[in-house]
Amino acid sequence: MSEAGSSGRVQPARAGDPSRIGPYRIIGRLGAGGMGTVHAGVASDGTRVAVKVIHPAQAQEPDFRARFRREVELSSGVTGPYVIPPLSADANAEHPWLATEYVAGPTLKQQVLARGRLAGASLYAFAAATAQALASLHAAGVVHRDVKPQNVILTPSGPRVLDFGIAHAADGTSATRTGVITGIPGWIGPERYGTGVAGPADDLFAWGALVAYAATGSTPFGTGTPDAVAIRVMSGEPDLHGVPTPLRGIVRRALAKEPGDRPSAADAAEECFELLGSQVTQVMRADTLFTRAEDMVTAVWDVPRADDPVWPEPARRPRRPWAGMVVVAAAVIGGLVGGVVALMPGRTESGRHGTSDASAPASPSPRSPQPSTAGPEPGMAPKRKQAASNGPASAGSWAEATVPGRRPTPTWAGHRTNSASAGP
Repeated sequence: MSEAGSSGRVQPARAGDPSRIGPYRIIGRLGAGGMGTVHAGVASDGTRVAVKVIHPAQAQEPDFRARFRREVELSSGVTGPYVIPPLSADANAEHPWLATEYVAGPTLKQQVLARGRLAGASLYAFAAATAQALASLHAAGVVHRDVKPQNVILTPSGPRVLDFGIAHAADGTSATRTGVITGIPGWIGPERYGTGVAGPADDLFAWGALVAYAATGSTPFGTGTPDAVAIRVMSGEPDLHGVPTPLRGIVRRALAKEPGDRPSAADAAEECFELLGSQVTQVMRADTLFTRAEDMVTAVWDVPRADDPVWPEPARRPRRPWAGMVVVAAAVIGGLVGGVVALMPGRTESGRHGTSDASAPASPSPRSPQPSTAGPEPGMAPKRKQAASNGPASAGSWAEATVPGRRPTPTWAGHRTNSASAGP
């Protein structure tokens, strides 16, 4: 995903962009990257989603779709509070696509550029959470291969690692041509320059660079031409000045030249959570108890909530001459029915004002919706049904769409899988 859409701002759709992808209505764009374009979409239940559509050139490669399908299926088995697993995908579509939960927030890179490096307990929480995210991937047999500041979103509850849905299987197969080094110098391990194949240890090398960047605002192997950075990665020592001493040891081991000298993601996460625990005792009451490790992350995480603006209204479609008459008739009939219902025995005062007790089952609205893309009247709360409708996208579609506490069961190319998805 590109920087453009990572902070939550939806860009206008461009000419040729689809109005619908699979079961999702498309509102606009979130960004674009080397693998595809990311669209902002809304599911039928109002869930906000990010839908990545693969670039046509890559989709035309003979063996791409098979690898893409395999990688998506592997990724669907990833669970954990700091990852954003796929919700659904279709490798058989003319333009293969992958949908994930939409998460608003700045990327680590945006955060560092705009507000500076992470510090204090938030830095330890970042290190622990991102290591745990990689441990979740590796446990499912997935290697990310593209760990970098642009691929970590800082949400109000902690960091989330994204863009692994079309990552790579742990055996080295990938949705990119074999024999070609993919990745950004400084964010790939030395072994990638020799074999081109990445394993879990390569992710740990990138994780070490990621934590160093979060702590200092600089990459540990400096900047310059790709060749110059590659030489420093393969033979130079990382610059870890500015990384707190307790964290420096685990980061240095993660940046070891030999893959076998690096810790596993699970071991790195365990060590970082222990360090986080010591930080928590310094900023919170000594008798504070946590039942889950992620509760510590939430307790000390200090990143402002991201601005998530409303998506603007799309252009109105011209109405047919009889549309107005239908609306007027529906309004008159709806008003009469509503008046009768309001006078029925047993109606409460709140019921006469159009509200009901939260414990009562919802009943259909007696007024038919007007076929208009206009937003709610001034002073009126947007209707939840608008976001879940199958009609044209509107401001309410994106503003009212929310991420429910329970993630829907993932679907792959028209059929369901029992793979679990977990998140905060």
